[in-house]
Amino acid sequence: MLKSNALIVDSSISTRNYVRRLLQQDFGCNEIHEAKNVDDAFRVLKSGHIINWIFSTVAMPGLSPLDLLGSARNSAHPRFVLMSSAEHSVTREVAIQKSAADYLYKPFLPSELANVVHRLKGLEEQRSAVRSSISLACEINIGFDSLHQYGAELTDISMLGCRMKTSQVKPGSGYIDDLATVTLRLENGTSFHVQAQIKRLAFNASCTDPLRNTEIAIAFIDVTPPLKEKLVSFINSSRKKLPPNGKIKK
Repeated sequence: MLKSNALIVDSSISTRNYVRRLLQQDFGCNEIHEAKNVDDAFRVLKSGHIINWIFSTVAMPGLSPLDLLGSARNSAHPRFVLMSSAEHSVTREVAIQKSAADYLYKPFLPSELANVVHRLKGLEEQRSAVRSSISLACEINIGFDSLHQYGAELTDISMLGCRMKTSQVKPGSGYIDDLATVTLRLENGTSFHVQAQIKRLAFNASCTDPLRNTEIAIAFIDVTPPLKEKLVSFINSSRKKLPPNGKIKK
């Protein structure tokens, strides 16, 4: 259950009704607002309503929904899901470049919207877990073969997953939902491998360092008891290295 307020932005009343029905029946949203264009959406946002989720179609007459994305991201930070009937890879690329929370390729099934909602809710729960701020060199293998590998700088880590900064990923490797093998190297030279799934990508166009201009959030999967013990030890040791006035992210 979402127990949240949503805004659906689409010029098609049938699409708005479809998304509304899914949010009501499957997730029990508290309030659902609709807008036929970006101007209407801005009026909803400025009316004082608290909006936790925005589902917006990319192609609409008038102002661009990407302007809405930027405004929403700079204010109440609702989860912004782009919807598009453009080519699947194009939709995904736009979502990544504009730092949307996720995307839906129209026409989409109820299960696909449910997967997006559950994924973002899981990411929220992951962020609520105690995380340690650290800086550690690591390697990440993104994709389905050993040819796609990226060096990365670990930003923070918890028992559920981690965030890292790396170079911009290449098309076909390292997108949302892709599986990755993350190798964490410890100070004593030992390393261990974590199987993970990419949950979010954010490209920072203002970053001048091509090796650190993309932030990747991943969730660990299939963590075995021995690996769990190593992660606990690693996270605890990283906390001890925080500066006196440092804070553990939550």
